Amino acid sequence: MELVVVICFLVLYYLRPQEWSSMFSTIHFVQIVMLTGIGTLFFRRGGFRVRDMFRTPHDWAVLAFWAWMVIASPTHWATFKESANLYIFYVVIVQALRSVPRMKMFMAWWTFIILTVAVLALASKWGFDPLDSLVKTTTVMKGRLILNLSIFNNPNGLGHSVVPAIPMLYYYLVWNRPIAQRILGVALMLIPLYCIYETVSKGAFLCAAIALFATMAFGRPKAVQIALGVLALMFGASALFLLPRMNELNKSKSDEAIQGRVAAFKHGYGLMQTITRGVGKGNWGQEAFMTDYIRVPVPPKAGNQNDKGHYALKAIHYNKAPHSSYVCTGAELGKTGLMLFVAVLYCCLRTTLTAKTSTPDEERIRRMLFVLVISYIVSSWMVDFEYRPTFFMFTAAIAALHRHLTGMLDGVPAEEEEEDHDSFPVWHPQILPQPAVAGASSHSQLSRQLMPAEAQTAEPDTVELSVEAPQRATGIGWDWVRLGWFDLVAVLLLTAFTIRFWAYIMARM
Repeated sequence: MELVVVICFLVLYYLRPQEWSSMFSTIHFVQIVMLTGIGTLFFRRGGFRVRDMFRTPHDWAVLAFWAWMVIASPTHWATFKESANLYIFYVVIVQALRSVPRMKMFMAWWTFIILTVAVLALASKWGFDPLDSLVKTTTVMKGRLILNLSIFNNPNGLGHSVVPAIPMLYYYLVWNRPIAQRILGVALMLIPLYCIYETVSKGAFLCAAIALFATMAFGRPKAVQIALGVLALMFGASALFLLPRMNELNKSKSDEAIQGRVAAFKHGYGLMQTITRGVGKGNWGQEAFMTDYIRVPVPPKAGNQNDKGHYALKAIHYNKAPHSSYVCTGAELGKTGLMLFVAVLYCCLRTTLTAKTSTPDEERIRRMLFVLVISYIVSSWMVDFEYRPTFFMFTAAIAALHRHLTGMLDGVPAEEEEEDHDSFPVWHPQILPQPAVAGASSHSQLSRQLMPAEAQTAEPDTVELSVEAPQRATGIGWDWVRLGWFDLVAVLLLTAFTIRFWAYIMARM
């Protein structure tokens, strides 16, 4: 039942039935699924204990990030009510994914639901358009593909959301699979690739390229990874600039859209540096109404051969979106919130990079989760996905994998998790002593003479020669089970790098 609830939440998040028809808009699907998920925790076999919520570093990092989200807000209770479902579903997903088959099923549903989004978006151009997406694609977006749902109604949101389906399909249907499944997997991978191409999103193109590189390089020998990196630098960048609109990056100083993003980055940077706790979750829109100036090219005057054209400053007035998860988190939650956001991503990366698996399915799940994290990290520089449920979902799945690989799932050893029933006790009859019989010694001597030599050898003492059961070959590198000083230093360094890279983007673009 827990797994069904989690899959229902995936469907509700991506396909959003409440937006398909006004008849469904009055039904609170998310609240129903959330309450059902809470109920399954308490009525499952073994019950639910509070300490089950705190078994991995991810559990503590997510709780700290969510708690700071509430504390940093000027309206604590409103933010708590608005964001509580995110943390609740994190807990439900961690508890639901109690075995490898469940994790594998969850990742399969996730992959094919994203694929469904891509199919629906493309189908709007082929005559099947129940959401009236084509009108907005052709008019408002000037031919750039969208799906008319609230989280996919712009090309960037659709493109970045579909990117993870490419490596996930590869690992689920191509990697270590029979030839028939490989052919099917390669064919299905063309759907999200074509969908991303139709969005004409520069950020989605870049994110897809990095995700594909990570897919090809992950788990390979160091020499192969270095060779792939050299090839990507030599030919990958040139291939990227053959895609539509990518040449606009060469003239970023004069591109109005790029300069608008730079203005948003500058504004968010200023808020983070001046307000310790940030402006509060959801308050970016109230603070981001600004006036800025961008450089726009002025064409040369007609008939004046000496006029080569120049640039002029143009005032812009807009309520600009942050266009970055890092920018939005830093502005709304301050440096502390940004650090906790980075801490969650660090925990996810450390588990997926250092995990030691022992079966193909465990390795398949690990790789699919790794590409989810990588694509999210890259996309977060170009779109604001900071409070999306996907952030909490893939972190919960990684925390569940962490529990499995370290041998404990809700206090139950992982190898015992699949037991559906207790074994019955086996009764052994008592061996009674034999009475002494006259002439027994002569009979025993005769029997020893007739017995083969192998049978006369005394059986070894099972108590003395008993050996311990072999240890699990799986786990997390350096036996990482809790946050320590090394993790704190690593998170601080990554946060400093994030802020430095943020400033670098503002200076270079």
